[in-house]
Amino acid sequence: MSEAQSRLQVVFADLRRAIDDVVLKHQVTLEELLATVAWLQQVADAGELPSASVLFYKTVMKGTAGATYAHPEKDGASHWEMEGPAHRAGAPILHSPAVLPMRPDEPGEPLIVSGTVCTTSGDPLPGAALEIWQVDANNVYSGMDTSDFAPLNIPNDSTGIPTHNLRARIITEADGRYEFRTVMPGTETFGLAMDGPLATLTRALQLQGLRPLHIHAIVSADGCLPLTTQIYFDGDPLVTSTIEGPVPAGAVKATTRHDDHHARGLDRPYRTLTYDFVLRPTAEHAASTPP
Repeated sequence: MSEAQSRLQVVFADLRRAIDDVVLKHQVTLEELLATVAWLQQVADAGELPSASVLFYKTVMKGTAGATYAHPEKDGASHWEMEGPAHRAGAPILHSPAVLPMRPDEPGEPLIVSGTVCTTSGDPLPGAALEIWQVDANNVYSGMDTSDFAPLNIPNDSTGIPTHNLRARIITEADGRYEFRTVMPGTETFGLAMDGPLATLTRALQLQGLRPLHIHAIVSADGCLPLTTQIYFDGDPLVTSTIEGPVPAGAVKATTRHDDHHARGLDRPYRTLTYDFVLRPTAEHAASTPP
């Protein structure tokens, strides 16, 4: 028996037990089972089968790419989130405090994000790098088009937008602190056809075919495991009602509105948000650090 077959048997047996438990717990009827099979056929007929991966894609990535940051409750590490297709290498390097590259008339409410980068032991990490990217207020990622999101059909026309708009690699200060100014992000869609079976499912589940407001980050520092994560916003109803699964409570942060915009050199009110990133040391670094 090959290794692949053995893994197939083990995973399928666990999946079978989990489904059996749900079927028995909720007394799923034969009619409901056949309706599920019919719905899957509709998904295939509509050409949406590749897009159906959105239901569990995030969970699969959490158990593979995110394994190094599993169980953040054990040491206070920051939560892991998938990178997603909107990441682009080569963002300009800026030193904190920084302003993300943006157009002179960049739409959206100004937002200043600040905090610290430290280890799970509380040691600050000077010179750590925060690679930041986000959708703009009009729901567009710079440097991309719709084809970059396949198989999802997410509209994204970045024509006329600078390639690195709202993208930067920010270096923390001597005490591990950072600050950057951006704008509140727009709302990213999953691109589901409104009359398709996947969108029908989201409506039946009272979930949204939209992603919560978020800012992406990859945080790295010498001697630490790189962290891919996202910042979410308190008060956004999508953090509890999106089809890709719930957002960790610790990732959701409140913003504070300020009217004293002239003190910041801004022409309109702005918001602030505090977010501290906590990185896990590598095994080698942890072993070489005195207790």
